[in-house]
Amino acid sequence: MTEPRYALLKTVMLLGLGTYMLYKTLSGTLYFYINERFTWLVLLGGFVFLLLGLAALRGYLRSTMAHSHAANWSVFIVAIPLLLGFLVPDRPLDSSALDTRGLTTNTGLGGGAWSNVELAMPSDQRSVLDWVRSFNFASDPAIYAGEPADVIGFVYHDERLGVDEFLVGRFAVTCCVADAFAVGVIVQTPEAAEWPSNAWVHVSGEIAVGRLDGKPYPVIVAGSIKEVPVPPQPYLFP
Repeated sequence: MTEPRYALLKTVMLLGLGTYMLYKTLSGTLYFYINERFTWLVLLGGFVFLLLGLAALRGYLRSTMAHSHAANWSVFIVAIPLLLGFLVPDRPLDSSALDTRGLTTNTGLGGGAWSNVELAMPSDQRSVLDWVRSFNFASDPAIYAGEPADVIGFVYHDERLGVDEFLVGRFAVTCCVADAFAVGVIVQTPEAAEWPSNAWVHVSGEIAVGRLDGKPYPVIVAGSIKEVPVPPQPYLFP
């Protein structure tokens, strides 16, 4: 590959990567892929790629002023992954991913500091991850019975549940979607079958103690279920 053609490929890649990283961050869709605490790294990387790309573009333009170079199809081939990144719709993990990943019922996360988790927030501010963790670490989960619960998540119909139950779930992400795991609490309502999988719902009610896989498990006896849009941040972070 001649030097001018290499310079053009490098320019396209650098500018494309920088633009892509900034676009994902500013559009909010970056959080469909990574933990939000890494946002600053992606922003920094995007700006660095843009600066390097502009420098490469300057060098390429200087070269073309002295020589005439025909267009090279390899530039377009290299650009295809970037174009797909912009054109393919972004979507967070949903209940369909549970068919391969399954549902996590033990959120000890390796013990250590997590094994001593004490939830100081009001019960109606706890997420589905908080409730599952509470039951994991409680010596007697019955202490939570009757407490108010208010959670948001997607609907998942698990074959282990009764006809009047479904799971309201969320994916928790430690680093990126590659390590994502799903958690959920059981929702008990006579209208369970009417709620389709993947629908995002806001569930409020009271906590009861149920069982899943032979272990005590949080159940929300629903007082209200409302459909809601996908949250701007669909994942939870342990």
